[in-house]
Amino acid sequence: MQLTHLGPYEIEKPLGKGGMGSVYAASDPQTGQRVAIKALSPHLATAEGFRERFEAEIESLKTLRHDGIVRLYGYGEQDGILFYSMELVEGISLEDELKAGRRFSWREVTSIAIQLSLALKHAHDHGIVHRDIKPANILLTDDERVKLADFGIARLFGTTSLTTAGGVLGTADYMSPEQADGRPVTARCDQYSLGGVMYALLAGRPPFRAKNLPQMLQLQRFANPEPVRRYAPDTPEQLEHVVMQLLTKDPADRFPNTQVLARHLQALLNALSRPAADDFALASDQPPNSRQLGDMQESLSVEATQAEVIPTGARDGRSAIEGPSRTVNVRASQNAATLAAADVSLSKPSLRGAAASQASSIVAAEQPAERPARFTTVEEEEALRRVQQKRSWLLVAGQLVAFAAVLAAMGGAIVFLLRPPSADKLYAAISTRVDSDDDASLGNVEKEVNIFLERFPEDPRAVLLRGYRERIELDKLERKLQRQTRGSGSVNGSLLPAEQLYLEAAGMATTSPEKSLAMLGALVDLYGADVPIDPKTASPGTTNKNNADRDAADRTADVVQLAKRRLPTLRADLQKQREQRLAALDERLATAEQLKATNPQRAAGIYRAILSLHEGDAWATPVVDKARGRLAELEK
Repeated sequence: MQLTHLGPYEIEKPLGKGGMGSVYAASDPQTGQRVAIKALSPHLATAEGFRERFEAEIESLKTLRHDGIVRLYGYGEQDGILFYSMELVEGISLEDELKAGRRFSWREVTSIAIQLSLALKHAHDHGIVHRDIKPANILLTDDERVKLADFGIARLFGTTSLTTAGGVLGTADYMSPEQADGRPVTARCDQYSLGGVMYALLAGRPPFRAKNLPQMLQLQRFANPEPVRRYAPDTPEQLEHVVMQLLTKDPADRFPNTQVLARHLQALLNALSRPAADDFALASDQPPNSRQLGDMQESLSVEATQAEVIPTGARDGRSAIEGPSRTVNVRASQNAATLAAADVSLSKPSLRGAAASQASSIVAAEQPAERPARFTTVEEEEALRRVQQKRSWLLVAGQLVAFAAVLAAMGGAIVFLLRPPSADKLYAAISTRVDSDDDASLGNVEKEVNIFLERFPEDPRAVLLRGYRERIELDKLERKLQRQTRGSGSVNGSLLPAEQLYLEAAGMATTSPEKSLAMLGALVDLYGADVPIDPKTASPGTTNKNNADRDAADRTADVVQLAKRRLPTLRADLQKQREQRLAALDERLATAEQLKATNPQRAAGIYRAILSLHEGDAWATPVVDKARGRLAELEK
């Protein structure tokens, strides 16, 4: 079915299409206004993420009002087709000019960069990073003014839900190192891309050339471009310095913002030369007009996402999005890795045909469920917003009254809730958490235990909670000792002997539980009977020494308590382990008994293995005795 109209517009002819949808030239029969319409393919309107990205692109354009940016007029939906209308630019893209062999003078490049810097400053002040500055997205009108197009992958600051974390979106030839590396995108990414465009306009080629996308991304991340004066000797050194500063890998080394860049370039242009009257119109030394200067003052914060729409082929006429070399690049987002990779490389002519062949025509797409037709102009939306603002004070007043009532109620509730809990409630909370938590360290109830013991020290239950607090302190000590050996793999030389012995024993608890048990028992016997130092009997000259000795004695006593606490658990674990091993050995004895008649050599081997492994182990004596006796019977 041929598409004839969208909203109030009559479709004149298609201008381009891509993976997201199509662009049409259209006009409003009532006003005669001619526009470009970007429409999302119906089958993508219901696909996950595409509708949101298309609407985010609209939201980005709604906030932008600058002579250097293609303007949004309205947006709507009809027969399942999402669309928006925008300014139809009469002109040609810088990419088409470069392909036609045009070489730009340094004055022309400087003037173009000044206008782009002001347009970007307006976008950045509204929180929007373009993310895909390249010659194909920069249009020259018939009177040689600059228009920035294609905010399809622009991102709103702080918005991450519409983009893939760490994803690479943009055109690789002009992509900033941060984008190539998957790092967060900032306004200074656009500065890098602008530097790449200036380099290309001066040199007739991008800063880097590569055989494939991964190689280009690697160059953007790590390589330094050749001096632009090697390809454009007439370029002043001062301008070359600006371009190379924009192309630095570290964003902090670029300009503070594009307004500073614009002022710097204007001063450079005025200082170096005054172009002749027939020179490029944009290179005049006139300062920015009042509207541009006013746009510099706005400041907010936002971000969005994009994909490229490709010209359908040679066309007649002079419109920037009509002619064979006059192109408006309008991008929309993609949801597959292959499309993203193709999008990054769309600036390469060899890939344009392939990308276009993959795009599905909007009129041939499967129609989704019907939605009511709607169309809203930006002017209508702004007028409605002003009316709502005038009426909102009544609603705000009512809300303030209700809020005051809620605050009063909340105040009473807070006073009630902030009353200190009783001993019974506090103890019940501690008991519940201890019973429901498998963590034996009790660290999750430390705060509550300390509050209980501080407020209710005479409560009979305080005895149990003091035991809890002692266990908590011992847990802290053990974690502290473990941290001192972590990483180095060896016992720290600053530890006391008792602490070193404890850590060695604890380290063998898994691999040699018997030896660990013996070492812990020896530690308790060795250090458990120390006599504490009485500060009252110490002589004045030995105060510092006694303090150090007292600290060492306290630390040793704490380690002894750790050992005492670990011993019962280790004994129980060891007993359980021995019972499991005895059961396994009994099973092997039974197997050997069955093999005695059919395979006596195999049975004898099992008996000898038991004797070899466990002879001398007291806990295995019963099994060893059986194995020895049965082996003797076989050898008779």
